[in-house]
Amino acid sequence: MPYGMGIDIGYSGLKLKMGELGGSFLEATTLVRPVGAAPVAHCIDAGNDLDDDRMPVQIDGEEWFACIDPSSIMKDQRELNYDYAQTNQYRAVFLAALMMAERDVIDVLVTGLPVSQAKDPAVVSALTQQMEGEHKVSNKRTVTVKKVVVRPQPSAAFVRMVYEHADNSSMAKMIKVGQTVVVDPGFFSVDWVTLKNGGLIRESSGTSIRAMYRVIDQAAQMLRAEYGAGANVKKSIESALRKGESEILANGTFVEFKPFLEKAAAEVSRLALSDMKTDMALQDNVADILVLTGGGADLYKEAAKEIFPGCKHIVTFENPVTAIAEGYWLTAQGYAAKNLQAA
Repeated sequence: MPYGMGIDIGYSGLKLKMGELGGSFLEATTLVRPVGAAPVAHCIDAGNDLDDDRMPVQIDGEEWFACIDPSSIMKDQRELNYDYAQTNQYRAVFLAALMMAERDVIDVLVTGLPVSQAKDPAVVSALTQQMEGEHKVSNKRTVTVKKVVVRPQPSAAFVRMVYEHADNSSMAKMIKVGQTVVVDPGFFSVDWVTLKNGGLIRESSGTSIRAMYRVIDQAAQMLRAEYGAGANVKKSIESALRKGESEILANGTFVEFKPFLEKAAAEVSRLALSDMKTDMALQDNVADILVLTGGGADLYKEAAKEIFPGCKHIVTFENPVTAIAEGYWLTAQGYAAKNLQAA
């Protein structure tokens, strides 16, 4: 069988879904790793941290570590901008993702971009050219990517939802004929897409930068005011969120940070989704189905419900963090079934 990968390289985490195309969704491998990457000389030694799965890669002949917690990088200068896909950090994480592939030939690789960039053919073409072809991931291993498909990031959650509700006839019918809005609060941007009859309504899809890093930044300011927390409190919150922990260490005291995060999110999410409401004015703000995905799904849920008070069908996922990558892999399956067998 052909082999496929869904790669979601975010600003905070790398999410992967990979396996034989035509094989079982449940048997395909799902991985989540931190997205930090830097030259080896800028990284703190892993010590006895058993959770540190840093990957050695080479960028322009220089030794780097990828998939490292940002808190382990000295003077972390993370790329938080729309040129992210062209940065060395992104390249390093992509090579690390290929290292994790279970085969040396990837027939179909599906990835995505924020909605505002996915509308730009030049940006999509540049990413496609960057990913397709042969990639030397170590001294003795080369991974070949035959075909790259680039999608608007939130649209993959729609694909994931269709798969999840395939056996629900009434929901499947509503997905087919109704209007679905997908909201993806990521680390750097909040993206949304509107789909009607499964087709993307470009005029009612967009991006806001009032995203999770702003929520974390505001929560960190509250923690500093309350506990005198140090300079690394933002990295501590991000790391704790990724690991599913409920406390961080703030000035020698373990603190429950979720109340601060929720308070910050209540303000930031409403500002972000007011951008969305304005952008969607031409579509009458109608949502038969509202889908929430991404790391900030729970924190943006109430604000999203306020924009669509009449929406009776709100869809979330058991693991919203990996839903985009899973949707990419399902997209790869569809592409392979349509194109590879015919060829």
